[in-house]
Amino acid sequence: MTHAEQSSTPYSEYFAYRPAEAPSTITFPGDHPVHRDCVVRPALAVLYRIAIGPSADRYVRRFLAFERKGGGRPGWHWPSLLFPGVWAFYRKLWLLGIVYALLPVAGALAFSAFEPLFEQADLVWIVCAIAAVWVLPGIFPALLADSLLYGHVRFVVSQAERGARSATDAVQNLAKRSPTSAFAAGLLGGGGILAMIAVVVPSLYDAYVDLEIRSRVEQAINSVRGLEDEIEIGWFTTRLLPRQTEHPSLLAHQGATIIDDVHVHPKTGRIKLALGADVPALEGKTILIAPTRDANDRWKWMCIPVDIPKRWLPKECQ
Repeated sequence: MTHAEQSSTPYSEYFAYRPAEAPSTITFPGDHPVHRDCVVRPALAVLYRIAIGPSADRYVRRFLAFERKGGGRPGWHWPSLLFPGVWAFYRKLWLLGIVYALLPVAGALAFSAFEPLFEQADLVWIVCAIAAVWVLPGIFPALLADSLLYGHVRFVVSQAERGARSATDAVQNLAKRSPTSAFAAGLLGGGGILAMIAVVVPSLYDAYVDLEIRSRVEQAINSVRGLEDEIEIGWFTTRLLPRQTEHPSLLAHQGATIIDDVHVHPKTGRIKLALGADVPALEGKTILIAPTRDANDRWKWMCIPVDIPKRWLPKECQ
């Protein structure tokens, strides 16, 4: 409310800021009159309490401290960390509620960008997914909740003061509105959570399945490392190629369970892996592991997927 608006009614004198030496100020324990940042109008404690509604004891003291400091400050607010959208809609912060409802989706998209860095779907993957979708999106709401609500309440109080000719008028203006809405929290906030679950959880589950399949493909490729070594040795000596599917090093590897058959080309040494039904999504698919030789007859093996989607391939095959 501007100074001109404050001077337009007799009641505005009651709300006006008073000089520091005035006796009618709110004093906090431990305050020193000389070091007080600014004087808080006594009426604000009452008006803020009515405008805040539930949990007024918690908020009023903080908001009056914000008044003394000249603005909001970061804090910590547990409900905003755990359920930011529900809290925002409960406090009728409509735009914030929409933004907070979308934060888990943004977290899931961010996690999907880093998800290929994980080598397997383990506990670390699950913890990081929960942090990206739930914990991290709640950090900023938790830090800013008090300041954002303070700005909202301050605006509501200024609107109630505008044109009021008595304390009763201002209080009645505030009493006409409900400061919170459990219905909005349940319908919009709860609906946002359900929508988030419907959108985010399936995508995370698909990413989890893809990572598990990718790790199984990598195991299958690693299972023929001993076979690669023996092919190189045989090529350097007798140029003979070993038997394939029953090779001891292959059978001893955990990745052999996914392999249905292994065929080594007798002339080039190329290994063909036919994947079996141990992982249904990979059944009937093929991986070629082809050797290349330089002028000094040094070997390098390349992974060539034939019909396997890129999302299921380890880095060496992409």
